[in-house]
Amino acid sequence: MIYIFSAFYAEAKNIIDHYDLKKEKSPETVRFDVFANDSIRLVITGVGEINAAAAVSNIGGAYGISHDDEILNVGCGAGFSNETCLGSIFLGNKLTEHMTGRTFYPDMLMKTNLRECEIVTVARVFSEGCDSIVYDMEAAAVYQAAAFFVGPHRMHFIKLVSDAGERIDQSKITELFALQEEKICGYIDMLLSACADKASIDDTKSAWNIDRLISDMRCSKVMGDQLAQLIKYCRLSGIDYKAVLDEYYTKGMLPCESKREGKKCLFELKQRLL
Repeated sequence: MIYIFSAFYAEAKNIIDHYDLKKEKSPETVRFDVFANDSIRLVITGVGEINAAAAVSNIGGAYGISHDDEILNVGCGAGFSNETCLGSIFLGNKLTEHMTGRTFYPDMLMKTNLRECEIVTVARVFSEGCDSIVYDMEAAAVYQAAAFFVGPHRMHFIKLVSDAGERIDQSKITELFALQEEKICGYIDMLLSACADKASIDDTKSAWNIDRLISDMRCSKVMGDQLAQLIKYCRLSGIDYKAVLDEYYTKGMLPCESKREGKKCLFELKQRLL
């Protein structure tokens, strides 16, 4: 499942229409508007870090966000340079919480045509800022709340520059997002494809699946996360990792007999696949 969090309906309208998401009759414990289909659940959080963190926590608890799910924060922000001009979109490769100075780094595993930038999350609207930075009011909070459910390789942040610190009409925001619908939904399609591939390798009819692979390699929690990231990177990059793993099982290199042997196997896999 892909969980999308947006502050305003205006930011999410084009995604809702594109994927024919329907307003969901949510559990009584859910305090936010939710739009969904079989693969996507989109949540309107409201503005600001408190609302964003509350929404991720509320949805995560009510629906049971798993470590295999994807978290995507889509919203607008302010830009103050020619590089971050009105209507441009960016993928966040670094998040900074302005109030605390803390920084967070989503793992950038997918190859896309989206430009990357730092996102600074602020508590109030700024009227000026640094070049090559987009300023928003939710991203850092989404990251911190989502970290209770998924790893940084399953967090994604797309921001559209809607203003330079001035007030902007909601209808204008929807218009700007409509101009970038193809790119934003193209990114979501990549996530959907990755989820489909994940489901296929977890099929019980397969010779192996990701849970069995982690067990057979005697992975610790850290090793398991590294292995999952490696598999995801290979899927998104079109690397034929399945043939290599089938070879390991055929030749008796898997399952491993010890954690030490598993570490060696994981290292060799990285060398061979990357």
